[in-house]
Amino acid sequence: MAGQSASLNTTFYAGQQYRILVCSQEVLGKITFKVLDVANKVVFDSKANGSPEYWDFNVESTQQFTIDVVTPETDAPNSIVPSGCVSVMVGFKKD
Repeated sequence: MAGQSASLNTTFYAGQQYRILVCSQEVLGKITFKVLDVANKVVFDSKANGSPEYWDFNVESTQQFTIDVVTPETDAPNSIVPSGCVSVMVGFKKD
């Protein structure tokens, strides 16, 4: 639903090249996501980087990240609040 957030904790392993992809139904608007380390330091913020749907990165050491996904607020408070699905996919490149 509009204005809601969800978090996903996952482990990323050393020496791998990863892609995080976030997609949703159009009715929800532009979804943003942040990747945070175990100290809650922002490692990547899609909103601050032009709101791409994905982020490619490498990790030098095995570590745990939290992926926070946020749907935008609705503009009209008296309207019907849209609802829909959001998918978060994590993949890695196999050599």
